[in-house]
Amino acid sequence: MKGVLITLNGIIIGQRNVGESSRYLDILTEEFGVIEATAHAIKKINSKNAGSTSLFTYAKFCLNKNNKNRYSINSAEPIYSFHKLSADFTAFSLAAYFAELIKYTSATEQKSDGLLRFFAISLYELEKKDASFSLIKSAFELRLSMILGLSPDLIACAECFCYEHAEIFFAAGEGKLFCGDCFYDTNFINQNTFILTPSLLQAMRFIVFSRVEKIYKFELGEKNLRELGFITEEYLLYHLGKKFRTLEYYKKIFM
Repeated sequence: MKGVLITLNGIIIGQRNVGESSRYLDILTEEFGVIEATAHAIKKINSKNAGSTSLFTYAKFCLNKNNKNRYSINSAEPIYSFHKLSADFTAFSLAAYFAELIKYTSATEQKSDGLLRFFAISLYELEKKDASFSLIKSAFELRLSMILGLSPDLIACAECFCYEHAEIFFAAGEGKLFCGDCFYDTNFINQNTFILTPSLLQAMRFIVFSRVEKIYKFELGEKNLRELGFITEEYLLYHLGKKFRTLEYYKKIFM
């Protein structure tokens, strides 16, 4: 069977050289998740698509899809290029970490509701630098957990359902909250738990329950922000059961 041409928007989240002049591109799309597309002769000087297929470019792609669900790029029209990220090693390394997370957790040929927009907003925030990198990283990790169906239950205590308490504990393994009265009666005392200050709990709730375009629009003190970063990273990586080399690289640069 001959291939068919399809048109869709996507962000390039990975690329690998193949041969002397071509590349494999990993493209995050709304319709088909992360797909791999071959960009033939893309490294040649006269390539018409060279400017639209760099890393973290948001573009409109015309793709040839064959009967084995393999893709090749027919044309690419740039919508927005996050080229400023390459001028800041820290921002670029954090974007690479986000991209590796998405590639690892996104299935091919499955619709990824809202993930493309979420990633585009996140790259834009990294480029703008209105919020700190620590805040962006934490909010991305927690919101991605929600998108993946791994969202913790942050509404109330899992036992008595109280919304506020002088002591709130977060059991990362279970993804549940326990008030101080109930926590000591559970089996989570010696497990991976965190005490949440009111500001920290409020920030986590804001990230999970706000509209995606608002999740980076909050402020948190330095101490709480450090704790938030530790919690969101530990929570996501625990449930994914994997370490990411891009995260280790980011930490070497940032810390």
